[in-house]
Amino acid sequence: MAGRLPPFTLEDFTLSPAKRAEITGGLTERQAFMVNQWMDLHVALNAGDWGGFDRYMNTEKMTYDNPNRPDLGTFAEWSTSPKALYTTFPPSLYRTLKAWGNGDDEICVLCHHHGKHTGGPYMGVEPTGNQLDVLWFSWIKFEGDKIVHIYSISDVLSMLIDLEVIQAPQPVDPYK
Repeated sequence: MAGRLPPFTLEDFTLSPAKRAEITGGLTERQAFMVNQWMDLHVALNAGDWGGFDRYMNTEKMTYDNPNRPDLGTFAEWSTSPKALYTTFPPSLYRTLKAWGNGDDEICVLCHHHGKHTGGPYMGVEPTGNQLDVLWFSWIKFEGDKIVHIYSISDVLSMLIDLEVIQAPQPVDPYK
């Protein structure tokens, strides 16, 4: 399981106004707006609302970088991923855990993606029923009110082990 997530329930993926205020605490008004746009995007993804991306992203300019997914550079390419995750790992839920800001056009967020491998094959592995809990960081750049760039890095190794795509020994102390 990704990192050391404290116990959670599915209700934790619906962020209350108080939780959103906690996440955006210490940010400027503009930075809090951008983080709320990001969290609103998660609400749409959690509901399978694929028609509303243009509310959050400049779909013509948006680019995506992730060293684990070099195939997802444009908005058109990137937008296929949450759709596939939604059907492969239902309930496929996203939430923001922490947020930081830089100026009036950049935020960084720590996020959690949860699901179960029940909807279809993943990397050649038929559904196992195993739980998916991936932590990731995204650096997000805005122009105006729209996202124009996302750079993400995620705990793919733990995910692939959890989903039985690969087997890897987990050291207690790798230097012994």
